[in-house]
Amino acid sequence: MSRAEHTLGSELAQALKEEQLGWQRTGPLATGVLVFGLDGLWMREYAFWPLALGLWLGYATTDGLCGLLGRRAGPGPRATLIGLLLALLIGAALGWAVEQGLLTQPMTAAERITRAGLHLSFGALLLVLPLVQGLRRLRAVRRVEQERARLRAELQMLQAQIEPHFLFNTLATLRSFVRQGSARALPLLDAVSGLLATTLSRVRQADESTLGQECQIVEHYLAIMALRLGERLSYRIDVAADLHALPLPPLMLQPLVENAIQHGIEPSEHGGEVLMQAQQVGGQLQLRVTNSGQALTGGPPSGHGLALANLRQRLQALHGDQARLTLATNAQGLTEATLLLPLP
Repeated sequence: MSRAEHTLGSELAQALKEEQLGWQRTGPLATGVLVFGLDGLWMREYAFWPLALGLWLGYATTDGLCGLLGRRAGPGPRATLIGLLLALLIGAALGWAVEQGLLTQPMTAAERITRAGLHLSFGALLLVLPLVQGLRRLRAVRRVEQERARLRAELQMLQAQIEPHFLFNTLATLRSFVRQGSARALPLLDAVSGLLATTLSRVRQADESTLGQECQIVEHYLAIMALRLGERLSYRIDVAADLHALPLPPLMLQPLVENAIQHGIEPSEHGGEVLMQAQQVGGQLQLRVTNSGQALTGGPPSGHGLALANLRQRLQALHGDQARLTLATNAQGLTEATLLLPLP
């Protein structure tokens, strides 16, 4: 068996279990029993009635056999494909035989062959429709899962690239403070310890975090940067406590704050302030990072472009068009990054 056949067989086996075949959908079965049970009392003499009854019995038989096949403990791909074909043939043959047995006028050989093809086509159509729908759903779910797995891998790689670089620069600053006997050495060490305590406990939780947890990471990061930059950096985090439990994908806030410092505060001669705010707007979570450092001039610099492109790619994969990220100059002339995320 080829790989394509094996994959198709496995997908069909899963679709059989999820599409509730095998008379689990009681509506069509009960309706058929009621209609043909009542109509048979006075309509059995009509020419169309044997055909209609045969088609329905063939469909019901095929549906029931496919349901039995789907409820088996892990049928193999080849067994699934063969089982579907046999269920279709048995159902079509039964329907054809019932019709032939109820006919009041005999058919020619060509007419019997034509009716057999009709029963087979009818059963195949009613079998294929739910299976195709199930296959499309399974493949859509699989694509989403694969995309999320790819995002998790990219996020872990991004963390592996960012954290050592950031820690190296911070430890170099700490070493300089210690050599100088600076009073900022101990607060910087405490801030680094707090950051490590916050992040290392969740290092493998690449797809689970909350707004409160991400705010803790950002606060430790800002505290470290404030010690490194001195009076050139001040910051505020304005997030209500009742929002802390809201889910938030990891590393959504930190890149915005890092960009605000790298492209707003550090290039500015006088530095500035970074303000992080969060609020719930309808069914969305609005996150805003504002900095009063160097303003945007023309298009965003390359650092902004790379970081924002990465973030937008993650947003698209996680939330589609329900999420949005914008970078602009507000009415006060300050650079403002706004992130809108749907709430579950």
